Amino acid sequence: MEIDFSYFETYKSSLNETERLRLNAIHHPEKKIEFAASRYLKHHLFGEANITYNSSGSPEITGVGFISLSHCDSHVVLATCREHLIGVDIEEIRQKSVITAPRFITDNEKQFLDQTSEKDMSMLWSFKECLYKLSDRNRLLFQRDILVNKRGGKYYGSILKTDGIYEYELHVENFKNILITFNSSKGKLLQ
Repeated sequence: MEIDFSYFETYKSSLNETERLRLNAIHHPEKKIEFAASRYLKHHLFGEANITYNSSGSPEITGVGFISLSHCDSHVVLATCREHLIGVDIEEIRQKSVITAPRFITDNEKQFLDQTSEKDMSMLWSFKECLYKLSDRNRLLFQRDILVNKRGGKYYGSILKTDGIYEYELHVENFKNILITFNSSKGKLLQ
């Protein structure tokens, strides 16, 4: 959904009491509208259903399944899956990703991605953000704990969780110079 900044009051009016309290705790104006827009989208799709969090911190909606939310400056996205954890990220293709790439790209990832390409580096960052949402750990290092590889024309990501390393098949969609990345499979335990 495209975020319309002039609709803030409309977004805000759709929030339930718990969401209003969370909104009031957010001080940054842009973060406030992103939060309100994401909950507005949730209400539009699922009515008054509340987001709850399971024991590992993953968001769920009763009767819907696992969910994942993400936003960028202009859009918000919500993904759902009944069968397994879902991670979604949305990123604008930007030069900033090329500048910051040395902080998150690995030598192996340099073999199949162009470090000078805004699209490739934005996609890699977005894949890693998507994978981060599938983790049950905090303080992950993007160059050590979250890795992306390419086999047979498909992207896969691995992430270190508390009980081992899991691999997920990853997908990317390009929408108006905005990348939407998500996992399409349940994690497979590698080790």
